[in-house]
Amino acid sequence: MRMRTALLAMAIVAILSGCLRKEILDDINIESAVGFDEAGKDKVRGTILIPVYKKGETANKTLTAVSTTAKDVMEELQYKTSEPLVSGSIETALYGERLARKGIFPFVDQLRRDASIGTRLYLAVVDGTAKHLLEGNYGRQGSGIYLSNLVRQNIEQRDLPKTNLHLFLKSYYADGKDPFLPYVRRAGEDVQVAGVALFRGDRVVDTLKRNDMFYFKIAVDSYSEGTHTIRLANQNFVSIKNISTKRTISFSGPKTRPSIHIHIALEGAVREYKRGAFTFAVRRSVEKTFAQQIRSKTGALLRRFQEHQIDPVGLGEFAASHYRRFHYRDFYKHYDQLPIRVTADVTIRYSGIIE
Repeated sequence: MRMRTALLAMAIVAILSGCLRKEILDDINIESAVGFDEAGKDKVRGTILIPVYKKGETANKTLTAVSTTAKDVMEELQYKTSEPLVSGSIETALYGERLARKGIFPFVDQLRRDASIGTRLYLAVVDGTAKHLLEGNYGRQGSGIYLSNLVRQNIEQRDLPKTNLHLFLKSYYADGKDPFLPYVRRAGEDVQVAGVALFRGDRVVDTLKRNDMFYFKIAVDSYSEGTHTIRLANQNFVSIKNISTKRTISFSGPKTRPSIHIHIALEGAVREYKRGAFTFAVRRSVEKTFAQQIRSKTGALLRRFQEHQIDPVGLGEFAASHYRRFHYRDFYKHYDQLPIRVTADVTIRYSGIIE
């Protein structure tokens, strides 16, 4: 009986494998990144990045086409290559800032509808044009992998909140939250994360600089492992490592005009301190200064969001889970006037090897 079942399973596998489309790597062009830019009135420029594998390194080839829609651009690109273009290995999709300020949903939607593309694909807005950035050569593994690793590393180890195609679309369709994406730029022979692009719907309405990113991340996400340098008095600095944070959001008052309280709890360890011994008194001073900076700078960001009528934190979603018979329209009608209070507790667990 077991033998018969095994033979039947093998037969089914053989039949199904015969239905799969076979593609030989040398006979196709594998896209590793794609970018879109504005190209004049009612025109869009699409650029794809194709890795060219050589002994010991990976070179990069770009193809560019201009048309009226993203779909037409991709069809135009097919005319420029002797091998079929395959999109299943795209690591990153880039959008020039001028295009992103007009709306990127048609180009994101095209990726969503492609069944060969995973929803963990990284998206980013470019300071300048996506074409110019993709024409550079970055890393020995190819520019597509380099760009993907750049975003991933800044999410896992630095100040960029979690973001990908799935999370962007989730926020885009949500009634109580607005999307955001990494804001990147080409710097010579490198690419750097320059900040965060903030959206209202599918349009960029503001960008945060890199010195705001730490406070943005603790407001919209959390740290499990990070670092941050605090400026103290008299040109003194202390570097904190192994940062972990927890955010708590609470509401009081009527659901149409609630008072909002955001509490940030942060723990970390001192990585570097150069002004003598890191005593108990110094530690308490660092905790107090860091907590004050979190209250001040995070509060300023939240007021900035209110002025732009955007909600990347998702306060609307939190309010909907707190109040019964909640209506987003009533909440956001008074959103820019809502009182938001930020408090913070900072704990330095230990001071590492400097003691």
